Amino acid sequence: MKTPTRISTTTGTPGADAARSSFSRRLLALTLIVGLALPAVACGSDDSSDTAAETEGTVELGDDVEDALAGGAEGDEGGDESVVQAERDDAADSEEEAMEAAADAVGEGLAEEASDQAAGSAVPASGGFFEPDLEPPEDDGDNTFEDYGIRSFISTERDPLSTFALDVDTGAYTVARRLLQSGQLPPRESVRVEEYVNRFNYDYPAPRDGLTVVAEGGPSPFNADNVVIRVGVQAERVDGARPPASLTFVIDTSGSMDRPDRLELVKSALIGLTRNLEADDSVAIVTYSDGGQVILEPTEVADEDRIIEAIDSLRPNGSTNLEDGLAVGYALANQQYRNNGVNRVILASDGIANVGLTDPDGLSAMIRDDADEGIQLITVGVGMDSYNDVMMEQLADQGDGFYAYVDEVSEAERLFGDELTSTLVTAAVDGKIQIEFNPETVAEYRLIGFENRAVLDDDFRNDSVDAGELGAGHQVTAVYELVLRPGIEDRDHVGTVQLRWQDPDDRSVRETRLELNGGIIEERWADAGDDFRLAVTVASFAEILRDSPHRGDISLSQVQVEAESLARSRGFGAGEVEEFVELVALAREVV
Repeated sequence: MKTPTRISTTTGTPGADAARSSFSRRLLALTLIVGLALPAVACGSDDSSDTAAETEGTVELGDDVEDALAGGAEGDEGGDESVVQAERDDAADSEEEAMEAAADAVGEGLAEEASDQAAGSAVPASGGFFEPDLEPPEDDGDNTFEDYGIRSFISTERDPLSTFALDVDTGAYTVARRLLQSGQLPPRESVRVEEYVNRFNYDYPAPRDGLTVVAEGGPSPFNADNVVIRVGVQAERVDGARPPASLTFVIDTSGSMDRPDRLELVKSALIGLTRNLEADDSVAIVTYSDGGQVILEPTEVADEDRIIEAIDSLRPNGSTNLEDGLAVGYALANQQYRNNGVNRVILASDGIANVGLTDPDGLSAMIRDDADEGIQLITVGVGMDSYNDVMMEQLADQGDGFYAYVDEVSEAERLFGDELTSTLVTAAVDGKIQIEFNPETVAEYRLIGFENRAVLDDDFRNDSVDAGELGAGHQVTAVYELVLRPGIEDRDHVGTVQLRWQDPDDRSVRETRLELNGGIIEERWADAGDDFRLAVTVASFAEILRDSPHRGDISLSQVQVEAESLARSRGFGAGEVEEFVELVALAREVV
């Protein structure tokens, strides 16, 4: 177990400067080690019998399912050749103003509460989320996204293995919603299909502990001769009490956050989160602009008023030294580290960094040590004009956490009020999936999405390779399109799905597998389950938005018709499907 590091983080004192200096020295050492280690590639053994507790199950699954699972990220060397890499895109404070912002935020009829907000109380004491004015600003399109390419079909005779890291990010979907609601199509490079699909909840059975996998198949909407399979991974759910949590908020308070849809929305979200924590959880707050600054030392949630007062005191000003903000934040997270507890850093920002280290790779490297020690990073993006999606997504990946984007109060409430608090407990570390397709039944497959989550086939059992983390209750859904060989029957073997992860408590390696047979593929779309149809419909929407060469003749109008049908028939989660219908309609208007 990790021993908490005791260091002073008081702003403006030698202790704080020493903490930052110590952190910087550790970062420099880590960067040198990583640089020297890059040429070496470690390959794990194919024999996992000594390290993995393996459980087996068999379901009748379509050939299409397995082919899909074998997604085409791997080439002859394990998958990287099948991903077409594209070029990267280049990337005040007066009482009168505070009073006006508060008045706009709470609306007419709440003038007294607005006055309280201007004086220092962020929300009514009995209220829920503070509602800032979120009229979208004029977006100038100066945002940073990265094009990871689009996977092609892979021949099973050339490469029957599909391997990738599990991923629970959802930010790309909410980014698209923000842009569509402001009358713009999301840039094709902003569309990560898996994050669209994973934004929805599916009715997967939960295991008693660890992870489990299910699969289902049906006709392909892209090509009538092909089939599609949906593979779902479900993490255990935690009922009842969880271990106490130590949360460190690292909040961007630079001048670029001086908009209602940025800092005011972040303050609202963090207040809502605080009110959903347990009394013995603790919260610390670091802000950064020209440099990192400790605003609130670790404070138990039982002292909620003190935490909310600190959040409400935040004001935007200055440049953006993200490096120093992370350095001070992780130093404080180490100070309040809880053995056998939940330790998280939550970064809220528009992703801009213009002072100090500004490269996503370099900033990611500086947090890798702490992620390995169990301090996970959750990144929460806000704003859209001059927004850096690449920064927020890569930091979350390297910080062993997840990336979400908040565009409105309802999303803040969903993320901070429901999802985050229920998934604070880690269920699996370094989760990977590998599907081996049977070349006798599956001719070709393509994994739809997960382009930047490829793992070399030989590294599936290399436990030094970083993969994906899942919190309790998290789900991961992957969609594959398969080209089957003629004459496939229900009992024909299509492939084998294997999941591998580490237990978060003792780091023991665990595996589970699912044998796929031809019987799970429905011949008619109408006979497939609602969850399958929803996942494939959402994936189709994303394929259209990114102008995938594999989208076939499917249109937004067809997607809308299917989404409307699902909204009527699907009792579980119908609200999110109704919103999806609205987004498809908006896309049709601006396409």
